[in-house]
Amino acid sequence: MERPVVSGTACDASGAKFTVVGISNTPTTDWAQVFRALAGTDLTLAGDVAALAADPGATGTGTGTAPGSTTGTASGDADRPGAAPAGPPRLSMTPPSVLNLNAYLMYAIGKAARRRLTERLAAHNLRLWHLTVMAMVADLGPQMKTLLAARLDMNPSDLVKIVNDLVRTGHVDCARDPGNRRRILVRLTPEGRAYLDLLNADIASTDDEVLAPLSASEREVLASLLRRVHHHLDPGPAGTVHHEPERFTEVLRSGSDEDGRIDWTRSAEEIAGFVEARRPLRPHAFTHHAGRRLDVLTATVSRGLYSGEPGHIRHHEDEGVVVVAGADHLGGGRPGLVLHRVRNEHGAEFRAEEYFTPGTTGGHDPR
Repeated sequence: MERPVVSGTACDASGAKFTVVGISNTPTTDWAQVFRALAGTDLTLAGDVAALAADPGATGTGTGTAPGSTTGTASGDADRPGAAPAGPPRLSMTPPSVLNLNAYLMYAIGKAARRRLTERLAAHNLRLWHLTVMAMVADLGPQMKTLLAARLDMNPSDLVKIVNDLVRTGHVDCARDPGNRRRILVRLTPEGRAYLDLLNADIASTDDEVLAPLSASEREVLASLLRRVHHHLDPGPAGTVHHEPERFTEVLRSGSDEDGRIDWTRSAEEIAGFVEARRPLRPHAFTHHAGRRLDVLTATVSRGLYSGEPGHIRHHEDEGVVVVAGADHLGGGRPGLVLHRVRNEHGAEFRAEEYFTPGTTGGHDPR
């Protein structure tokens, strides 16, 4: 049976380019009508496909491909000698009125950013879930699969598949908990930790692609605002200060607000030293609580050991307000950071016990 074929390229609204191939079992297919319908969507057609949509007389009905249709042409090829016509100008667009809706903008930008991130991970034969699982184990230490699935809001059976993939590649392993031999923990291997560092460095360029129109200072402001919105929509466990897996720098840079951000996945000793080092500088060491910035002015390392997620706030009778710090690799707890003096975003200073007590001048309900 004759199967007329036409082919070319198209671009979607985000600029992604892909091949369009039309195959029919009947020799009378009205390809012009088919591709005119596609041209009415958010696709931009190029090459012979575009010409076919624009000129019904060019309908291909013979066997094989339409003339010159081995590849369509992108607009950048139109100036090459012998190149196929670039086709009509792109017609797809975003309705101007929805550009005033922040929720729509976040949806559209998030969709484009996710596609770029997915493509970058695919080059490593990974999916977004692989990165998320590795990052969670790196940030919080070894965890049971059931707890890991709950923290990621992930189907347990899907989590098992992702973990099995990472075990096969040597990025994680599963071992018995030294503190409870009945529990099996998912652990990041040394090879996995090194690979995650390389992976994060590679995919960081996605930020540069998406945020290319913004300056460095504008990106910092945007990041701070997005974190506040994220906390509002996904506040996380009650009584937790905001933590991020950012690296401390050995030399404290000046001029960037992000230089002072506390990484609660670091050890209490490191954070205490960081707080002290930032005292004469601006900005001071800071974190976020209930979506609002909080400067940490003085802090020390706790005498006792504490377990739980990094950033979780503990009220201890002898030590006061303690924040869990660092990853719990052995399950026996680790020193926390005892907060002494803090300052809210309006510049008012408080004793930590006063600030974190609901109903007081500086206190906030962590929910």
